[in-house]
Amino acid sequence: MAPALLAPPAPVSLSRAPRAPQELRSFLSRFGLSLDSLLTSGSANAKLAKGSGLAFSSILHLLPSRGLARAVSPGSHASPVRGELPGLRALAEREGLLSRALLWDACPFASDACKELCLAFSGHGGMSQSVGACRARRSLALLSDREAFVRSLLWAIGLSYRKARRLGLPFALRLNGTQELPWTEAWLSARLSPAEAASLSALFGTPIDCGIRTIPEALRSVPFLALYDYAKAPVYGRSGLLAMRQAGIHTTASLAADREGGASRALDAIEAGFSLAVPILASKGEELPRSLLLRDDRGREALLQCIDGDANDLRMLDPAPAPGFSGLAVLLRLKRSRGADPSAASRFALAPGSGAFAPMAGGGSFAFSRI
Repeated sequence: MAPALLAPPAPVSLSRAPRAPQELRSFLSRFGLSLDSLLTSGSANAKLAKGSGLAFSSILHLLPSRGLARAVSPGSHASPVRGELPGLRALAEREGLLSRALLWDACPFASDACKELCLAFSGHGGMSQSVGACRARRSLALLSDREAFVRSLLWAIGLSYRKARRLGLPFALRLNGTQELPWTEAWLSARLSPAEAASLSALFGTPIDCGIRTIPEALRSVPFLALYDYAKAPVYGRSGLLAMRQAGIHTTASLAADREGGASRALDAIEAGFSLAVPILASKGEELPRSLLLRDDRGREALLQCIDGDANDLRMLDPAPAPGFSGLAVLLRLKRSRGADPSAASRFALAPGSGAFAPMAGGGSFAFSRI
């Protein structure tokens, strides 16, 4: 699907969009949501806005990791954006979801430092409880009825896709903004009736098949649409990087430098042909390294060409690595995460230095070079 982004479509005039089923609109309203509030799109996200001339993009943001448990638990965290959120415990109790909310983990592959420094608490998410509360309500809606939530997402995606077509831009969709859920697995699928599939086909302007479908399966034939994501999942397994690739999701592996064996898992991903997202301790405007040499404790290593991952979020448009490199290191400057323990930064992010090898907290070592 990635090549679709290289040839933007011409702007089109669209007929009136079909209306989503009343049952879905009623379902969302129980959680203070609507189709328009499920996805974050365009200039509403600073990173997406940087690529606005290349694609119209949308992201789904839920609460990360065990954030939903904290949101419904009094006194769970000293930070106002990481702890209990107004009205969420009452909503969970009303919907009979409190016990599930206390057990829910939206980031099963996150390392300890990743949880501590999560981007969910940066930017808007670190300034206002209202952002976290909306993400929490989406999370509760998913727990309440996965099938209704997936169906609602398909309708919300269709509305965003139509905005892209009217603008004459391809559409980029990221289903894991502040969570890491396996959207390729059957438990995150929905049964589309022939009538609803026909309505969704009219919404997208291309056939959407009826039957049980995950979101990637339902969208596979939609033109000028690319699914992409970042993931700390292993290469293999039902939720792994290869499963995501096979489902048509352009996936960038994420380095977990603080996790034991994190360097080895990163090298596994590189050898399987994935780029590697690498958080770094660098300020805005600081010159970035040109290469990263990554080595695990068994002596396996890879030389990666560095690119600036903060320039935009459209990873499917990243260049192929230059000759002599094993892959790409997508450098992402560490952002301030409100309420985080500052000491976690040195375990999670790599520091550009003199070029000598430096150890990683979870084992292995690295060396940056500006030559």
